[in-house]
Amino acid sequence: MSSDGVGANWAAMGKAEQAEALAEAMVGLEETFELLIGEIAPAAGPVEADYHKFKENLQPEIRKVQWNGLALADDIQAGASEIARNDYESSEEYRGAWGEIPKVNFF
Repeated sequence: MSSDGVGANWAAMGKAEQAEALAEAMVGLEETFELLIGEIAPAAGPVEADYHKFKENLQPEIRKVQWNGLALADDIQAGASEIARNDYESSEEYRGAWGEIPKVNFF
């Protein structure tokens, strides 16, 4: 949090950075999977066809993981950006939890 108690926890910034790393990891996931199977299958000899069948069966799921990871990363970054924008816009209006309460002397 900021020093005057306004704003989001700084963990949001860390999560946005993690989301960026997630997005980078997701980009090209499907293509990497295809390349790996393409390199492994010929070395498998008599079971090469099984690797190609495995690729056909799993590729739609790999594609879903890739797109879901990218969407999640985008959503986390968008959320952190929105929090920062809201904090900035409201920072001038915030006056503290107690506002302008006068001090009272009971003695």
